[in-house]
Amino acid sequence: MADSDETKAARRELGRRLAQLRRAGGHTQHDLARLVQYGRSSVANTETGHQHPDRAFWARCDTVLQTGGVLVSEYDRITELNRQRRRSSAIQEARSTSGPATPTDAGHDALGANGGAVLWEREDSIDARRLALKSSVDDNIRLTYLENEVRQAIADNERLTPIVLIARMRPLRSYVDQLMAGRQHPPQRARLYAVAAHLSGLLGALALDLGAFGAAHAYAAEAFDLAEAAEQSDAQAWARATQSLIAFYAGDYHDALAYAQDGLRRGGTSGHRIRLTINGQARALARLGDRYGVDRAVDHAFTMLSDYPASLSVSASLALDPYCPARTAANAATAYLALGRTAGVTNHLTTAITAFDTAGLAGPRALCRLDLATAHLHADSPDPEEAGALAVEALALTADQRFESVNQRSRQFLAAARPFARHPRLRQVADLLADRTQVAATGQAALPSLS
Repeated sequence: MADSDETKAARRELGRRLAQLRRAGGHTQHDLARLVQYGRSSVANTETGHQHPDRAFWARCDTVLQTGGVLVSEYDRITELNRQRRRSSAIQEARSTSGPATPTDAGHDALGANGGAVLWEREDSIDARRLALKSSVDDNIRLTYLENEVRQAIADNERLTPIVLIARMRPLRSYVDQLMAGRQHPPQRARLYAVAAHLSGLLGALALDLGAFGAAHAYAAEAFDLAEAAEQSDAQAWARATQSLIAFYAGDYHDALAYAQDGLRRGGTSGHRIRLTINGQARALARLGDRYGVDRAVDHAFTMLSDYPASLSVSASLALDPYCPARTAANAATAYLALGRTAGVTNHLTTAITAFDTAGLAGPRALCRLDLATAHLHADSPDPEEAGALAVEALALTADQRFESVNQRSRQFLAAARPFARHPRLRQVADLLADRTQVAATGQAALPSLS
């Protein structure tokens, strides 16, 4: 009996999936054929749907491409689909040639006395469905592994350079794509989409660190779409906070504010509301010149801090948990400085610098020093020497990293320092910044994450 159009289409789609996974793994058809011990023509014909190898072929491909069993699972589904179609055709043919059937014993399909519908299924069909249900245990193991990897990557975000983290995250993101082609139960599906959202958001932040704004925007938009598909408001709020961060450094302050406000609506009372308020709203409002809005946002963020247990540890920049006091203080200082106000800024920055120095986070340490340097320039008695020394120290802290946020903050510092442009320290800052931005333009930058 010839295969149905549905079966043929499914096999062609499975072949296309193999080709995608092969290319994602960096293999040619010849490479894969050698690794799975089949001929290259077999791989090529399978990818175009002209050849239908047995289950062993797909199992070997799963192993070589590290797919988590996606290909074998789809092969089994197609095989079962084809088997059921053949059985249904055989029953219909029997009815047409033998007249009404009689009920069989309990080990077979049964027809009504008048040749009507099947009364029950074969035991092997029921067993296959039951085994598929039990396979959810494996899915839970995979999901737990992925969730732990995401949390670790977010924790490592300011301790490893983006180049290192991207190399670690890209294969993980491909693995998630493979799992998304499977058939998980709805709760597991939601967890899988949430993991994918966090991975895309992290990749967006890493792209931003490297000044790749187009990729950063695309990853962040994907992160939100995945979070929305997962129907998880917490993940949606986190993704909006990441979109707001990227829009801020791209200079799109209205977008940064809009993303932050939408994140607050979606997140409700989640822990992301502090980050959305201080990192998203307050800094964007400052760039838009809304002094009252900044005061309100900063006050609200510090009020919300009291809703959570006091902690001396520093939260991650892309925190899945609430922002810590140090990050809240650092972002408040950045917002006030953008308005040209220095009242209270030094206290905020002293708190933040102490925490970031203790944690050994070079990126936040540099950003806070640049803000403190700017505050020295805005003081009633400006101190360009001290300001220049702090800026030099900030650039030295990130000399091997050269990330976008420090470059931007350094340029803002130099703009504020124009009245003192002839000061030797400030000329040194300008020279250091020119050197690091030239290196970054060659594509050699490896940047830590933003505070």
